[in-house]
Amino acid sequence: MTFKDKWRFVQQNMKKNKVRVFMTILAAAMGSCFLIVLASVGFGLHDSLIKDELESSAVTKIEIYGTDDENQYGFTTENIAELKQIDSVKAVRQIQGLGEAAFHVDGYTNEMPSAIAVNFESEKQAGLELGSGRMPEAENEIIVSHDFAAFLGKDDVEDKDKYSEDGTINSAYQYDGQILDKEIELIAAASPEDGGEPRTATEKVKVVGIEAAPANEYTLSNSVKATPGLKKKLDEALDITTSHTDAKDPLYDQVEVYAANAEAVEDILTTLDEKGYLAYSNLEELKNINILFTVVKAGLIIVGTIAVLIASIGIYNTMTMAVTERAPDIGIMKAIGANPRTIKQIFLMESTFIGLAGALIGTAVAYLISFIVNAGVPVILEQIFEEEIPDTLQLSSIPVLLAAISITICLIVTVLSGSRPAKQATNVDVLRALRREI
Repeated sequence: MTFKDKWRFVQQNMKKNKVRVFMTILAAAMGSCFLIVLASVGFGLHDSLIKDELESSAVTKIEIYGTDDENQYGFTTENIAELKQIDSVKAVRQIQGLGEAAFHVDGYTNEMPSAIAVNFESEKQAGLELGSGRMPEAENEIIVSHDFAAFLGKDDVEDKDKYSEDGTINSAYQYDGQILDKEIELIAAASPEDGGEPRTATEKVKVVGIEAAPANEYTLSNSVKATPGLKKKLDEALDITTSHTDAKDPLYDQVEVYAANAEAVEDILTTLDEKGYLAYSNLEELKNINILFTVVKAGLIIVGTIAVLIASIGIYNTMTMAVTERAPDIGIMKAIGANPRTIKQIFLMESTFIGLAGALIGTAVAYLISFIVNAGVPVILEQIFEEEIPDTLQLSSIPVLLAAISITICLIVTVLSGSRPAKQATNVDVLRALRREI
């Protein structure tokens, strides 16, 4: 008996019980759909989190927070040169803090910026992007963060009125002018070690560039990047010296290494450890997040599989009834010499078709539901909570792997559900079957 003959026999039998077969396929489709939709939530949230990390370049960044030399505080130019020689290092970002610094313009002051001096060539290599303007070329030129102007508050207003509960400037007292190409006043301060009066130094600086908006639209950035020359000038004005390094060799407070790609991070971390540097990478945290989400996704798949197992009960009942109803046909096939294996294969083909049809339909519906959820739920949440949902948030994601897992589970369950009735079909007695009895 050829495969075509077997399939024709299966089709004829299923047509006799269209409603029952349809309802069984529907049950399998619902189980498969539930499995995929449930697990897709874990995949979606995982993808959203990973996407945010990738967009922020956090994966390739390695923070170096010290050395194994207890007598060294900070990093020297010799350290920077050594770091640049490590294989697969794309950029080394060296940072010097400007200390206590405030910026004043047209009766408005930003009292809380993170002010640092950097090498702008290294900044560009590390991925610094400008939203407008250009990179500094002169000593007293600076670039500011995207939200720098939002932290410029009016001077003649009391703090209780100027600041809102979350620490930001009330819109009524925010600077509303154009900050790009504006000359502003930098006021730096330093407290002497003997506890005397703080020393201050003032420099006129020009804002020549504004950084691009951060990937996370809810993050407010308040920072200033200046040149090493300006840092040196302020240190001289404030009479700041250090005993930890030669005056000709500037000391860097912080160093960040950027790998050429995520795959190179682990090798660089190993090299840094061998060279005596204390380093940390967000990739370590990312690995922990991946492990956590892997466990969550596996758990959701297991829970979803329960729905498929429930659907398998329907398949078992359908196939058992099919064996009972087709006893005469089975008797005839046996009487004319049909191999028991052939009879078993016919019933297994039917249960496999039901499972495959249910899995494919369930997968298609799951993709539709996933699309509706991603498009509709954020809008509903925004209406209910009156908060804007980030564009990067993805509530549901169905990778090909998840669909393949679901279809495979559904097929295995349905084949197992149909194997018992199929075996029963091979044990039907010919004479009793021909008398329409089992």
